[in-house]
Amino acid sequence: MNPAPQYGSTIAIGYDRVRLGMLAGGEFHKQVGDDGVEVWVTQMGGYMNMNTAFIDKGNGIVAIVDPFDSERWIEGLAEEGLHPTHLLYTHTHRDHVEGYPAMISLVPNVEVWGHEEARVPGLLGHVVFKNVDFTNTWKNDPGSSIEWRLGSISLVVTHSPGHAPGHVTLHGHGVYHAGDLLFTNGMGRVDLPGSDPRAQWSSIRHAKSILQELPEDWRLIPGHRYDWVDGTTPDWVTIGEALKHNYALNSPNL
Repeated sequence: MNPAPQYGSTIAIGYDRVRLGMLAGGEFHKQVGDDGVEVWVTQMGGYMNMNTAFIDKGNGIVAIVDPFDSERWIEGLAEEGLHPTHLLYTHTHRDHVEGYPAMISLVPNVEVWGHEEARVPGLLGHVVFKNVDFTNTWKNDPGSSIEWRLGSISLVVTHSPGHAPGHVTLHGHGVYHAGDLLFTNGMGRVDLPGSDPRAQWSSIRHAKSILQELPEDWRLIPGHRYDWVDGTTPDWVTIGEALKHNYALNSPNL
């Protein structure tokens, strides 16, 4: 029998970019920016899904990207007198929306955001997808970006299809959350129902142009924690490291 998971938190004040050891499942790394917005990062599940939350404590706003284990998120937030207010989905593959049913059951009034093109009724027959009833949607064109702002939280949402219809990335507050567009050392697969290799390379080309304009010490949070170039399995890498070593960002296909 496997031992019960041991959860905890690691706190970093300011934007210190020292990469810590791998997070245990459901362990939160918490970072407070100069603007007061907290960024919590964790990994959860057998596919080592990376989740990011942007938190404005003064206004009681907690926006979680792709929450996997809803019960753990609610438990961890409750320890600081918080609860989820917004769910932001990069795409609707089953592994990224695993926590959706439980979250809706436990927090019925939570707002649920995703791209309009991530509504894929024609693909729900495939096991890879799972239905999400968005309360609000982004509608920007592929390769374009819009701002999502609430309280002190300001995120740039870029429509980045290819791995999945309606896939988006989100960046702000020292973090680029790549979803399954990019991993630390590669990119998301394009052999699944609804995938589009040509769109994926276009999205990566655009993502590279965005990353090149962001501070190199910002963190790139992948959709999953996979191997890095040195054989380690970090929770994130810096944007500078990704631009230098990620094979997709350095592919001749760009």
